[in-house]
Amino acid sequence: MKQCWLLLVTVMIAFFLMGCTGGSYAITIGEIDTSQNSLSGEYQSFTGNYYRSVELDNDAILSLSFDVVTNKGELSAKVIQANGETIKTINPNEQVEIDEPGKYKLMIEGKEHQGSFLLEWEIQKEKLNE
Repeated sequence: MKQCWLLLVTVMIAFFLMGCTGGSYAITIGEIDTSQNSLSGEYQSFTGNYYRSVELDNDAILSLSFDVVTNKGELSAKVIQANGETIKTINPNEQVEIDEPGKYKLMIEGKEHQGSFLLEWEIQKEKLNE
């Protein structure tokens, strides 16, 4: 019984640390991968959206970068607030910083996109003024 409890707690901690991912999409010959600080994909066709939820605490900065290779179709990356409002559309090869605390979705949206992408982020504690 004790081992089952320990296993359950371990799985719950792992799920919490990974953050929430989701979306609604169709993909052909390829995949989307998620790591602690990135979303990446390579495929023949991607239509729909895929996201990763992150939370930004007080005095923290969310730094994002987005790289994309497009052979056909459209692909965009967005930062969406908890209320559903898009606060930033990230252009390819652009660096973006968000410093408002809150919960965000980092979303990739594609329309018959053929190619690949890499959306990376880092959450840093803001330096205090001395």
